[in-house]
Amino acid sequence: MNSKSFPIRLSLVHSLIFFSAFFLLSCSSASESEISIIWENDRAIGLIVPSDILDSPDLAQLSIHLASGENNPPVLGELREEDNGILFSPLIPFTRGLSYEIRYKDVSIGNVSIPQLTEGETNLSVLEIYPTQDILPENQLKFFIKFSKPMREGESTAHVTLLNSKLDTLKGAFLDLQPELWNEDQTLLTLWLDPGRIKRDLVPNLEMGAPLEMGESYHLIISEKWKSKSGESLNESYTKDFTVTARDSISPVPTSWIVGAPKAGTIEAVEIDFSEALDYSLLREVFRIRDLNDQKVPGKWNIGIEEKSIRFTPDTDWKKGKYVLEIESRLEDLAGNNLNRLFETDLSNPSKPAIETDFKRLEFEIKE
Repeated sequence: MNSKSFPIRLSLVHSLIFFSAFFLLSCSSASESEISIIWENDRAIGLIVPSDILDSPDLAQLSIHLASGENNPPVLGELREEDNGILFSPLIPFTRGLSYEIRYKDVSIGNVSIPQLTEGETNLSVLEIYPTQDILPENQLKFFIKFSKPMREGESTAHVTLLNSKLDTLKGAFLDLQPELWNEDQTLLTLWLDPGRIKRDLVPNLEMGAPLEMGESYHLIISEKWKSKSGESLNESYTKDFTVTARDSISPVPTSWIVGAPKAGTIEAVEIDFSEALDYSLLREVFRIRDLNDQKVPGKWNIGIEEKSIRFTPDTDWKKGKYVLEIESRLEDLAGNNLNRLFETDLSNPSKPAIETDFKRLEFEIKE
């Protein structure tokens, strides 16, 4: 049938409000005589009322109300005839956990309950963008985007944008890696700023300059059009605002870190304070604690605020004695400088290379 629209009116004092609907998506399965809920991104954005449950379809006589009372006003939205029935699109998505009554000619013809989110069910969202601090070095190397659900691969260049303070789009700032760098379950994406532009005196740097400039402000934007593997779009766009400070040309020095040790007989955490932000992804992989018998102490690691510290909580009580914090030397700061060497070597100022080791070790003691 031909589609025609009729707006439902919500009465306010001295005013009427109208709403124009936007689109129809596939609805939940139902028989021809059942009222169906239309879903988008885990939100109930519409109802389909089958025409065969109405004696003579008249859009002006159909209304949707909260089912909690007789005098509730109609829900603001739009009614439209579709091939599979009458579509109602509310101005604001229906609220989970509430029930709605469908009335025709002021007579109730059915109720619909919008289910609560089940445990573990969430909208697709960006959980975090790392680094989480908002002041980054000019030679910042990587960003990490953590999603709530597995994402489609190969689409980061279409959905991630870097803007400067003038809101100009900075093209070519990120490496277009194919395949992209996802973790195993495709919920964490690693984005590299172009190393060829970061390292001074390389051709990309000389031709296009560094991706980031000291003293400038930037906006990293993630589009809401990015979809999960199951086809669900992000619930909204996300923006990380940050400013840029001087280059970081010093490797992390574990001997300068502060290790806070708890008392024996407790399962309180050991906290290691770096006094600078380190690489989020590597922080989750490179630490171990061993006792003096070289046995690994079982427990859980938790990254601290702005990735400037890490905490280790043992599975069982600490025993009195000395322990070794073991750190893989591949751990990096935000500029890619690891525990053995700098990401960029200053060729104009050669220095004696340091002795490289696979691990750095710090001793600490648990006392009574």
